[in-house]
Amino acid sequence: MDLLLVCGELYAPESRGVVEIFVAGGVIQSISPVPAHGVSPVRALVESLRGRVIDVVPPHFIAPGLVDQHVHVTGGGGEKGPASRVPEAQIEEIVEGGVTTVVGVLGTDCVSRSLENLLFKTRALQHDGITAYMYTGSYRAPPVTLLGNVQRDIALVEQVIGVGELAVSDHRGSNPAFDTLCLIASDARTGGMLGAKAGVVHLHMGDGDTGLAPIWEVVNKAHIPITQFVPTHMSRNPRLIQEAIAWAGQGGYVDFTADQDENRELAQVLENYRSHGTIPLGQMSVSSDSYGSLPRFGPGGELVGYGYGRPTCLLGLFSLLVAEHHWPIYDALSMFTSNPAKMIKLQRKGRVEVGCDADIVVLDLSHDKLETRAMYVIARGKVLREDNKPMVKG
Repeated sequence: MDLLLVCGELYAPESRGVVEIFVAGGVIQSISPVPAHGVSPVRALVESLRGRVIDVVPPHFIAPGLVDQHVHVTGGGGEKGPASRVPEAQIEEIVEGGVTTVVGVLGTDCVSRSLENLLFKTRALQHDGITAYMYTGSYRAPPVTLLGNVQRDIALVEQVIGVGELAVSDHRGSNPAFDTLCLIASDARTGGMLGAKAGVVHLHMGDGDTGLAPIWEVVNKAHIPITQFVPTHMSRNPRLIQEAIAWAGQGGYVDFTADQDENRELAQVLENYRSHGTIPLGQMSVSSDSYGSLPRFGPGGELVGYGYGRPTCLLGLFSLLVAEHHWPIYDALSMFTSNPAKMIKLQRKGRVEVGCDADIVVLDLSHDKLETRAMYVIARGKVLREDNKPMVKG
């Protein structure tokens, strides 16, 4: 059994002071204050059994591994033809972003990309060292599935924890009717109950005028709990930014999309919510949409620009929240760790606590450069990144 001791200032994500985190079997076994004098018994034990000790010195600090609930691990894109398909995710790039848990999605393209491909890629990432889940379905409705319907996929396939990213109010989606949305949501909820999973409906929110209206109808008429839905891309336009307030006001979760080119705008949106108290911080999260295409459409619907997301955009946004908007480290970290883990019901993720999986990062935040680097990344007790260099490659 691999033994590991990580010592330093901990944000779990709340501040816990300077501690020793003892890891065995990929699980956090104990967290205790560093003694003022001498060597602690747990440190003596790890050293005597030739385990690994990582001493973290300021300004570096310890935090939970990031939980990214929206990653196109098989690559996204395709809106500009076959040559515009984005390449699939690489493990070394994911851990460079401090991410230790991902949820894979299909997007626009469920023609040249398949759920079978997505399932195998999540298994590959799991083999590489991180934790990987997936959603069944794609933009389309009725959803594409592995076993015939959403309920069976969630209940029976270990890696499937929900359905998505189902497109709503988007010209690339299927404009699903009320009955279709009700069936998808109830199948996801029941599948989650049977499989002891979240069973969430992960919603891609587009630019259409209807916004969240189709989902409000399901919540109000079909008795599906509002927390069964996680709408993402919620800062896409001013309408959605406003709609998020009413949605969260009824207890709903809202997810935002980091983008290295637009992080400063998103940071201001989040700061406005926080400073005015319009959305409780515990109901917001940020995902990366990494390896998904970032198309830009003109007023006539024509494609005018193209790029794709990167996993490091999450730490870029964290830097802005802390260094420019003066968020406490705990508040900023929770957007990428404990909050998304709560939304998708991953009880052993997103926190550094006894009994949780040993998903730990050591971060270096530079206020001057507005940059945060993942110096160490530990996933399920294995060191995947050390001294700002990858220790694993796909």
